[in-house]
Amino acid sequence: MSMKVKYTPALPLEINDHEEKSSLRVPSPFILLLLGFYIGLAFFAQYMEDRMPAVVKKYDVSRLESDIFSEEKANEYLHQIIGDQPRVAGTVDHFVKTRDVKTMVDTIATDSNTPVHTDWQYANGDYWLAFSSPHVNCYQNLSNIIAVLEGESGFRADGSTGTSILVNCHIDSVPYAIGASDNGLFCGAMAEILYKFSRRKKKFKHNIIFLFNGSEETPLQASHAFLSHPWAEGVVSVVNLDSAGMNGLPNVFQVTDPRILRSYVRSSARPSAQSLGEAMFRAGVIPSDTDFRIFRDFGNMQGLDMAFVKWGNVYHTRNDEPSLILPGVMQNAGNTLLGLLRELADQEELADKLESPTPMVYYDYLTLFMLSYSLGAAHAVDALVAVLGTASVLYYLWIVGLRRSSINELLLSVISRVASALAGCAAVALCTLIMVNTTTQLRYLSRPWLVAPLYWMPFVIAAVAASHAFDAWRTRKCGLNRLKRVAQAMAATRLLITLALVVLLVFPSTAPVRYILSVPLTVMSLGALISLSVLRWFRPAAWQHLLLEAVISVPSVLLLLSQAVRLSALLLPVAGRSGAACPDCTIAVVSAALALLALAVPCGIELVFSRRYLWVVLGAASAACVALMFVPFDPYAPGGYATQRHYWFHTKITSFDEDMKVIDSRSGILVTKVDALGVHAAGDAIQTYNRSLHISRVTAEDCEKAVYCDVPLYRPRFDIYLSDSIFVDFPPPEEFQHELREEGRLCDANTCTIHYVLNGPAHNTITITPRAGVNLTSWTFNSPLRATRTHRDRPVYVIVHAIGTVSEFLPTLEFQLTFDVSLPRKSVIAEISHHAHKIFSPEEFTPQYQRLLDAMPQYFNIASFITFKNNYLVSSS
Repeated sequence: MSMKVKYTPALPLEINDHEEKSSLRVPSPFILLLLGFYIGLAFFAQYMEDRMPAVVKKYDVSRLESDIFSEEKANEYLHQIIGDQPRVAGTVDHFVKTRDVKTMVDTIATDSNTPVHTDWQYANGDYWLAFSSPHVNCYQNLSNIIAVLEGESGFRADGSTGTSILVNCHIDSVPYAIGASDNGLFCGAMAEILYKFSRRKKKFKHNIIFLFNGSEETPLQASHAFLSHPWAEGVVSVVNLDSAGMNGLPNVFQVTDPRILRSYVRSSARPSAQSLGEAMFRAGVIPSDTDFRIFRDFGNMQGLDMAFVKWGNVYHTRNDEPSLILPGVMQNAGNTLLGLLRELADQEELADKLESPTPMVYYDYLTLFMLSYSLGAAHAVDALVAVLGTASVLYYLWIVGLRRSSINELLLSVISRVASALAGCAAVALCTLIMVNTTTQLRYLSRPWLVAPLYWMPFVIAAVAASHAFDAWRTRKCGLNRLKRVAQAMAATRLLITLALVVLLVFPSTAPVRYILSVPLTVMSLGALISLSVLRWFRPAAWQHLLLEAVISVPSVLLLLSQAVRLSALLLPVAGRSGAACPDCTIAVVSAALALLALAVPCGIELVFSRRYLWVVLGAASAACVALMFVPFDPYAPGGYATQRHYWFHTKITSFDEDMKVIDSRSGILVTKVDALGVHAAGDAIQTYNRSLHISRVTAEDCEKAVYCDVPLYRPRFDIYLSDSIFVDFPPPEEFQHELREEGRLCDANTCTIHYVLNGPAHNTITITPRAGVNLTSWTFNSPLRATRTHRDRPVYVIVHAIGTVSEFLPTLEFQLTFDVSLPRKSVIAEISHHAHKIFSPEEFTPQYQRLLDAMPQYFNIASFITFKNNYLVSSS
């Protein structure tokens, strides 16, 4: 018996591009149009970030109006607050402007409809500041200007406040910066809002406390001092305002009270908030901190923290001046803050203080709207998204036929996606290695657009090339036409993102950042249901499929590009003050990660393009990138706002033996490494000025031999700048009062208590290092006894001291140290160093030093300190 077998032809295989139907491919040069489309989306995301409201003139608003913010009026307050000189805590200019701020709020209070109470607080104290380099933070004679807009909650009989909303800015600045954005802009906005709210005839339910913080840069001292004020007792929530840049929208980047966040969402016309930023901030990616830490950790006050982050090149430089604040920036900030405070001050649920931080997941979409939810909800949402992503992959398999070969090909496509990403990363790494060794680092400081051709484009070109190379290998084997291979690659991408999301779900701490994957994956999966259905039932041409996929990708790509725009604006300037030897390496890693994230959405669509002439297109794009790699762009272009940051210490270092005899003394200029190019540039400039000056490098061996390399230390976190800095032999600075003297001691067989008196300038640092066999067991500071670091297996204790307000006679600081001693009598038990700083006293520079500073290049931004460092040996008798 014979059986007739019906022959079924196999699916047509793609021999090459010539044998494939032209309707199933798009000519390769059109890939440049797709690239241009996504570049256009990046510009649109940038536009959405930068658009500002119209400026409201002060004469356009009635004097009785309490709900309309005027940028013009706020600018008047800004200039009244900042003046034309840096306001460094402990200087005369700082005192004068503090007095002006007090006069300003008193004037508003005198003319108010709603009662406004003011106070000029003075305080002393100390606490343990848990920075990455923690230390005792000690302050004396510190001052704050406080204004309370009285609400229905009012004041208690003991003078403390009823329920109150605290809003905080700081009026001090760093040396050699006027501080228009950091933090004059927000202080000016606060003053305008205080004035506007004072015009109200009806009280809010809660008081609003306007804290014009007198000493944030010292660091974070005035916020701690405020906690001792009776008006701090009624605070139920805090809104902290700060800056790490200028212009753009203020970004919410720390939230511990969901009620405040909900109010922000309701009241803000242009919300800008990302919990990704909070995760990065807490991880120490941003080398800064704000008063929010103090309110949260020491005052148990919950709320939110917002700051400007764009134009970070002007942050803490001479370019932080009012003329560079763009029109509409303060108007937008004021509108946001006024609406938020108005909402909070009448919110019933804020009558009860939130006792513990409540982290949230939150993010805005192009500043149009904002979503927020709890960490528990985030786990459920992200799990559902992972299910949706898996379903979209299964739907693809159903479309092409659910069989073992289809699954195998999908897994191979997953490998191709990974290989493409690795190829992109390898290209970025290779380009970075070449540039670091042949060109100048930090060129993107003055030209941020260079990040695209130097890092993003090499990633894209290499990834596309690897993707097509892999596809060319599989074309003869998989049996799928080009459009189905595109769908396969995109399904593989969704599978990878789903797997990454599932892995992150295992770690609850990742909840605040998982939306970076779950939101795009949601849109990609829903879009896949559409595109796969169209592919299955309508059999579109290649250009139609390309158009459909491009349109579907827009929402997700815009979200990710907006993240890339914000992170680049934040991190590029940070590279210029990180102290890292290879900041370009860091930017390369960040750029590759952002490119991978943003391009994951359309990943696979590149396969719709023909390989004919593709290598010519990619080669031409590569040639353009390579050409730009070797153009010697100046990181500090004339006329731009990027400067090279320098910290210079004109210093004299003296060491004494246990009998207070001088055993070593040297003087010179310490130039620390803030900018990767700074030390080398300073050395060349100094040698050009005077070749006879001897310059030596502070090496890792120097830092191993002596605590903090035996050079001046302003704050412990500045230790990252010490190694690889240079020391220039130079005549000493003019002497000023600086003394750490032993006032008395009480010692027995095993214990020695020593009383010290510090008499010095407004800023001092003390380091204490017990010798082996000796322990520091107690001190008279309020801060717990904790070491900042270790040196040669011995603890090093650091006290940072500041006098916040200048006076005719600066107060002395007295403290006691108790050591547990198990050494023979007359032994050295500890090494103590006193670093006495005048951080802004240009009038006290020696003529010789001033001439050197005047000879330095214009692009140098030199913060110059006068420092005397005395090293003492403490004996047991």
